[in-house]
Amino acid sequence: MAGQSPRRKPPRGRRKKPPLPRPSSTARPLRSRPAPSGTPGKAHIRADRVGPLDREIAHSPSDPFTSVVASVVLHLLLLLLLVPLLIPEAPEPPKTWSVVVTLEPEKTPPVIDPLPTPVEEPDPQPIIAAEPVEEQTPAADSEAVAEPPASEFGMPQEADGSRRSGTARQRALAQQGGNGATERAVKAGLDWLIRHQDNDGSWSPDQFHKHCNDRDNPCSGAGYREHRAGITALSLLALLGDGHLPRQDHDPLDDATHRALHWLLQHQDSTGCIRTDPSSGARNLYDHGIATFALCEAAQWTSDPTIDAAARRALSFLGASQQAGGGWDYTPAISLRNDLSITGWQMLAIHAGIEAGILPRRETITSIERYLQRAIDPQGRATYSDRGRGRGRQGIGIDAVGLLSMLALGHSPVSQRSLECARRIADHPPRPEQRKQWDQHPQSMYYWYTATLALFHVGGEPWERWNQQLQRMVLPLQHNSTEAVGSWDPDPNWIGAAGGRVAQTALGVLTFESYFRYTPIHLRLGIARTPRDR
Repeated sequence: MAGQSPRRKPPRGRRKKPPLPRPSSTARPLRSRPAPSGTPGKAHIRADRVGPLDREIAHSPSDPFTSVVASVVLHLLLLLLLVPLLIPEAPEPPKTWSVVVTLEPEKTPPVIDPLPTPVEEPDPQPIIAAEPVEEQTPAADSEAVAEPPASEFGMPQEADGSRRSGTARQRALAQQGGNGATERAVKAGLDWLIRHQDNDGSWSPDQFHKHCNDRDNPCSGAGYREHRAGITALSLLALLGDGHLPRQDHDPLDDATHRALHWLLQHQDSTGCIRTDPSSGARNLYDHGIATFALCEAAQWTSDPTIDAAARRALSFLGASQQAGGGWDYTPAISLRNDLSITGWQMLAIHAGIEAGILPRRETITSIERYLQRAIDPQGRATYSDRGRGRGRQGIGIDAVGLLSMLALGHSPVSQRSLECARRIADHPPRPEQRKQWDQHPQSMYYWYTATLALFHVGGEPWERWNQQLQRMVLPLQHNSTEAVGSWDPDPNWIGAAGGRVAQTALGVLTFESYFRYTPIHLRLGIARTPRDR
């Protein structure tokens, strides 16, 4: 038709618009205004359009949740910024003051006096028998004698060894379980010892057989010669334990005691150490500990200043040889190794010194206490050493040494630890046939001696059981004929090889002297024990 403009084609690439929805029957139709005349290009608009075109609508985000999250985050950030400004800072808490009042006790001198050092020790004055005044003459120069006269040191004739002789001994035997068989064993053992003593008063560990009368069948069982000092001290302890003291009489046992004591005094060096060769021999603390033990017992039963002074020097050297850990090692050299077996002998020496009135230094006892608490657990199980040889090794043999050391230090014989350990030892009585298997069964005369002494002090049912087995198993091992009569064969292990027949016999005598040698600690504390253990 003339007058109509041709319809324009939509440009390429433009999206085709979707058709508009048709109006519902209830919707009111819109009227379209007629296009003004003369306005071209408007004739193609449909008159039935019901809403705005698509390009006239403002689009919202496709996901309305996004706008909500953004709003929440924004408000939270604003809140975090405003909270510190709106909340005031908390006021500082008021300062509090505390007053500690400490009451210090008045300082008093220590209970335990330090031992004197060797340089401070005065020269001992020998005890000289009383003589008429008119017979005294100025001293003349004379050659030194090899042996002092019997009156130089020792106890007077009337001295008594307490429970070690007379009716007190018989009463102790009856109370503690000794009998005629144990007494015969002690006598026979001492007789063998004095028959094999050297002329200088010592006992040779390896040459004692020279004193045998039967040259064709001499005694066997040599020990290590370097332990002459320790073995001589063990034999001296056996003589002292039977009540024999150096005094002026013609008893061969008293004379043997005097000569053995003199030998020990002559073999104490300037530092107080007692050793086989004072000039160049090794300072072995097994030997020194046993020798100190013997000197302290001799000092206890005598009133001689020579013996007392030597015991003090020996204890002083013992204290100076203590390791930093509280125990002792084979030698006094600093090794940081603590050996409970060696420490046990030092404890017996210290205890004998206390009985003689020679008190150790407080630091010595404190260090020992710390060491024993580490080495022995609450059940009484002990450890042989804490480093080096035997480190961490345990067993019933070292348990006996541990219990004896604790008792010597002053621990109760009826504590839970003491009783548990005592029962366990009583469950392992002497079994001589097991001595060859030392690593599995630490059976030896050394174990029998320490266990006997420990259980004797504990008393009660463990001691009753142990004593019965001790007499049944160990008494028959003593020789009753030939040159070896009265002695015990060395243990078939390294302990027997070191001490030999002399040490084995001395320990056997000491074991069967336990009934009367000491008063049991439980009785000294006033604790009555019965066969039924509490």
